[in-house]
Amino acid sequence: MGRSRLFKVLVIILSVLLAGLIIVVGVTYISHRVKSGQEDARLKELGYYHPVDVGDHTINLAKFGKTDGKHTIVSIAGLGLGDNSVSQRKMTSILEEDNLVVFADCAGHGLSGDTDHEMTLEFIVEDYRTALHNDGINGPYILMAHSLGGAYATYWESMYPDEVEGVILIDGTELYETVCSYIPYTKPGLGDKWFALMTKLGFTRGKIRELFGLYPTGYSEEEQMLGDALTLRTLDSIAPVSESGLVANNAQGAFKSIVTNDIPKIYICATTEKHIEIVQAYMDKLGNARIVYLPGSHMIFEQRPDECGQIINEFISELK
Repeated sequence: MGRSRLFKVLVIILSVLLAGLIIVVGVTYISHRVKSGQEDARLKELGYYHPVDVGDHTINLAKFGKTDGKHTIVSIAGLGLGDNSVSQRKMTSILEEDNLVVFADCAGHGLSGDTDHEMTLEFIVEDYRTALHNDGINGPYILMAHSLGGAYATYWESMYPDEVEGVILIDGTELYETVCSYIPYTKPGLGDKWFALMTKLGFTRGKIRELFGLYPTGYSEEEQMLGDALTLRTLDSIAPVSESGLVANNAQGAFKSIVTNDIPKIYICATTEKHIEIVQAYMDKLGNARIVYLPGSHMIFEQRPDECGQIINEFISELK
């Protein structure tokens, strides 16, 4: 076989492979977009979709319960959790009876728009405050934060105490001077952008439950589907990667910002690996805080939603 003929054969083979690749990508993307459209329509129908403009992106505020309720509870998710508004609803059902519960998605999470701005502590909290203000949801608020979200709630109530009437930390990250110092500062790289692109094209969809698991028994298939959809929307964004790279900066910054005050606070301690002496010191520094033990997983609001909701409801009923 001559060189020219060999070259032609190679060109044909490569052309066929490229065409096959284009077909696979196209079919996967179209299928993903169709399913995403159906999921988005259902989320809108159920009241989860409510984007609020905050500048170069939007913050989604999913509102449930009584608009003119006794209190306004703002739910702040932990690191990278975009399905907060679905996964916490079993816990908040009792709270929604008399209060307005607002699930605020951080930029790039869930139904919020993405941004290439660095996800610093100050930027995240200002996003929340701006979205609430722009949507006409006025304080004072009860901040209900899970995991790393507790750092944002801590900064918020220390910097703007007049906006906060209570703080609920659900197995929150225990803050101290060198917290998370083992996590290096990083910026989103090419690998992160490639993964986001692959998710946008639909190649992560089939692996989502393998990567993140299923909700505990008691959640419906539709709730699982909606949670998966919100997680996929989070994975195709860059802002969550920026937040992950700033964990140490944000957690330590929140600790340094603490101004001891009399705002009532409760810490629901679930995981046994928590260093309780550190948690107690953290609560002492915050002021007017108490710890309640509810053994279980870090996602205690999924594992024991009724008990978690009851603890929070009793705490709220004690507020003046």
